Amino acid sequence: MSRRNPFRPTFGASPYHWAGRSLILEEFSEALHGHPGHPSRSMVIDGARGIGKTVLLTELEDLAAQQGWVVLRATGRADAVRTLIDTTIPAKIAELDPPAGRTVTAVQVSGFRVDTELLDAPTPTPTLGTRMRHLLGLLRGTGVLITVDEVQDADPETLSEIALTHQDLVRDDRDVALVMAGLTHGINRLLDLPGTTFLRRARRFELGPLTDADAHAILTATAADSGRPFVGNATDTAVRIARGYPYLVQLVGFLAWNRAGDTITVHDVEAVRQEAVRMMGAQVHAPSLKGVPPAQLDYLRAMAELTDEEVSSAAVAEHLGRRPNEVTDTRGKLLDRGLIEAPAWGRVSFTLPYLAEFLRGDSRPTRVS
Repeated sequence: MSRRNPFRPTFGASPYHWAGRSLILEEFSEALHGHPGHPSRSMVIDGARGIGKTVLLTELEDLAAQQGWVVLRATGRADAVRTLIDTTIPAKIAELDPPAGRTVTAVQVSGFRVDTELLDAPTPTPTLGTRMRHLLGLLRGTGVLITVDEVQDADPETLSEIALTHQDLVRDDRDVALVMAGLTHGINRLLDLPGTTFLRRARRFELGPLTDADAHAILTATAADSGRPFVGNATDTAVRIARGYPYLVQLVGFLAWNRAGDTITVHDVEAVRQEAVRMMGAQVHAPSLKGVPPAQLDYLRAMAELTDEEVSSAAVAEHLGRRPNEVTDTRGKLLDRGLIEAPAWGRVSFTLPYLAEFLRGDSRPTRVS
């Protein structure tokens, strides 16, 4: 009997087994049970590409739906608000309160006509606020959650309108929640918008790597359920390669599972390391570096030439032939982008695993003849 690979190294696809992030889930669940205006009903989630933001957003949506809340997904496109007003929210309203049909107003028999008329009176042009209030008016004991993913690519006016509408509803004690997620520099840009000032008071979470225990639990449970378990120290090896990065946890598991026989051995895991790192480069590193200015790329390459681990800022500046104060601005912008972090004063390290390896190597995609 053929078996299907249970690992899901696809961005946005929820894994079959979930671990970690319990603090956020617990806070959000408590907020949904709480009163309108609960601080954790407004959340902003940021982190590196592939760290699990979209998966977490899906978990929060599922949590809300299980408690009877209506979930509205908004994109960051310029027409997102119009889509909510004209399509998404009316569809939800129709589910809860099906529209009446035509009413017969006059009947004549013997082949004569039947007159009908619509009872709908002319209404003002709807706004996001009026649509939301209509929808909320149909609910009892629950509310409406709006989620927005990939805010770094979003239209600023769209984000401002969603945020301002949410703020107005909160001020009127309506049961609403708003969760936005995106790359760190996109979240910082969002919070700088004039119309999103109140989101600075929202609960903000920066997603970091999974603990070794959580990564181990995900790998073990996922493989065991498929009938092709890890054996020996294979799980520990996979955890070490994945470095707590959720996308890599799924990717290493996926590649090792495909290579293995009845069980996944240490040899199977070690054999897929190079392919996992290469795919990490194509799927995560290359998109993360897109649009990064030359001066910032030079700084990253200097770091990569010095070490894979953390290094002093002064050493990076010296490698570039500059004084430390001359590269302070570049360092700050890379911190804002979430590509590097400062583990200690005067030190920097890469946020994404294997980025140094990617910068030192051949970053071109695989060519197939």
